[in-house]
Amino acid sequence: MVNAYPRESVEFQPVTVTRDGIAVTTGLSFAIVPDGTRPATFTAATILGGKAGVMVSGLARGTYRIFAQLDASPEIPVIDCGYFYIT
Repeated sequence: MVNAYPRESVEFQPVTVTRDGIAVTTGLSFAIVPDGTRPATFTAATILGGKAGVMVSGLARGTYRIFAQLDASPEIPVIDCGYFYIT
């Protein structure tokens, strides 16, 4: 089931990103973009209760996609983490 949030909500959405099978919370940033577009700017992950993720707030109705960027020098992979809806 895909998460759906009322547009008035301010909610933490945890996003699990793994490296070599281990969840990471450092060197991690995220971008939330309208579905069908590519990320241009990433912001540091929000850490809440030991989990990394994004704060969902201030978005217009529609479908959004989350991308993660992991600073794993010398590599910097970008990962499509899925989507959610704003109602």
